[in-house]
Formats: sequence, C-alpha cells, structure tokens
Amino acid sequence: MKHIEEPARKIPVMEETDVLVVGSGPGGLAAAIAAAREGVDTMLVERWGSFGGNITQALVGSMAWYRYEKTVETGGIGVEFEKRAKELGATISSDLVQYLDDETLNYVAPIMAASPNPPPSL
Repeated sequence: MKHIEEPARKIPVMEETDVLVVGSGPGGLAAAIAAAREGVDTMLVERWGSFGGNITQALVGSMAWYRYEKTVETGGIGVEFEKRAKELGATISSDLVQYLDDETLNYVAPIMAASPNPPPSL
C-alpha cells in the first residue's frame, strides 16, 4: 500500500462545540435543532450564506405538505417547521396542499435554528 506523508503543521482552533452540523438543508436543520434541545453545545455551519439547502439554493420552491383525508401526522421537527412556516406566512395554500415559499424560508429557518447556544456560522 502506498502512503503520502505530509509535514506536521499547527492549525488554530477557531471554535469548540459538542456537535457540529455541516449543511443547513432540512436534515441539517433538524439535526442541529434536536441536538440544541438536548442541551449540548451545537454549531450549524452553512457555506452558501443562507439556510435551507436545496430548497433555497437550488430554488426548489415545490416543497409541499399534502393533506389528504387519511394523512398521518407523525409529529417532530418537520411538523413544527410546517406550523412555524404557516404562522410566519411562508406557505402558499392551494386546496389540500401547503407550498413552501422558498424565499421566505430564508427568514423562517434561522428562527427555527435559534437556541441559547452559539449562533449558526455562515
């Protein structure tokens, strides 16, 4: 097996945290919120300057919550996010569907991610 040898170097530590979540798409947001709620020091980092992942960066404005007669609500952060988005006017209603306004998500996501822990790093 070949090996590559690199010289040792000192790298400054800018921040310390118990949980580091990289990427603020739906999964990253949920992971960061859940960790912060458990009381651990949590940091959420996003390289693109706004939360939401593909919903905001790839302009995927078609994310929708469908409500049919036998829809099963499972609860959790996803349902909380839907409720908060509705309260803040970040959804567009159309019969049985609630569409997420991807532009307003840039406002809703940081509110959902807010915690007593250090602020998310963008």
